[in-house]
Amino acid sequence: MKKVNWLSTTAIFAILAITGVSIQASACLQQPAAPTAPPAASDGSHIVYSSLPSAALGSELKFAVQLPPSYDKDAKRKYPVLYFLHGMFGNEGEFERRGVAAAINRLRDSGIIGEMIIVAPNGKNSFYLNAKNGDKYEDAIIKDLIPFIEKTYRVDGTRDGRAIQGISMGGFGALVLAFKHPQMFSSVTAHCAAVFAELPTASGTDRRSQFRAQLAGNIFGNPPDNDYFHANNPMDVAETNAAMIKKSGLKIYFDVGDQDHYGFTEPNKDFDARLTKAGIAHEFHVFPGRHGWEYMISVADHSYAFLWSNFKINGKVPAKSAGSE
Repeated sequence: MKKVNWLSTTAIFAILAITGVSIQASACLQQPAAPTAPPAASDGSHIVYSSLPSAALGSELKFAVQLPPSYDKDAKRKYPVLYFLHGMFGNEGEFERRGVAAAINRLRDSGIIGEMIIVAPNGKNSFYLNAKNGDKYEDAIIKDLIPFIEKTYRVDGTRDGRAIQGISMGGFGALVLAFKHPQMFSSVTAHCAAVFAELPTASGTDRRSQFRAQLAGNIFGNPPDNDYFHANNPMDVAETNAAMIKKSGLKIYFDVGDQDHYGFTEPNKDFDARLTKAGIAHEFHVFPGRHGWEYMISVADHSYAFLWSNFKINGKVPAKSAGSE
């Protein structure tokens, strides 16, 4: 199997500049405080910014929620929910600021998808993992955020009505969380995922390799633990959990630009080959484009149609037209 080299320094700085991710998670399962009534979106955007007390982080976890147009009109209706993970140096506001929320509105209005709730947490630069010696973002998402959202908003609250998606670093996070917890999600979708196969190491006085190693140390231990890296790398986790993933019925989609200027075209192709070799069903595309938000929006009709078709409410794909479910 051909190995994928660690990101170039340019790639890392680019990822950091394009998206935002953080890695934190806790091994202790603690229920969040009883939720109060959810805040209302007051500007007509249907996007709410809020936070919850995260036991995994020991601090507040900020998040944005995009509510469907009919949410305030039909108090009994429940909706499927998508958890959206941003890239490095981003936050919960990227989803709206970068135009993804508006693109989703257009997809819904054109009938490609129906109404859903979308939750975008602030993952900082964590890769949405439980850092070996630091914050625990995997637990923050799985054990704190998801239960909180399902108590606070009218989401379906079942695996069939729950999906996860990410861009760049968030693509890495979405894939690894779905592969670790395939029983929790109906589908996982990723755009230009920051996937790689080898743990970076510092080389002499080279500042770029030192930066890569420092980034890895923040997540995988200091010095970086190769075993911990492979235990939390989506390429490896998919192979380790292949039987569980197949049994769960998790639907998998990812794509990448043919001119990804941060070097993720070939690693995504290799990832596709590894999933194929492991016998894990998935859908993979290489589309024209570079890396980042503009690319994601240009191909979003593919991933959103995919995830929508794999949602089910009461055993059926939800109706696309508001109020017709």
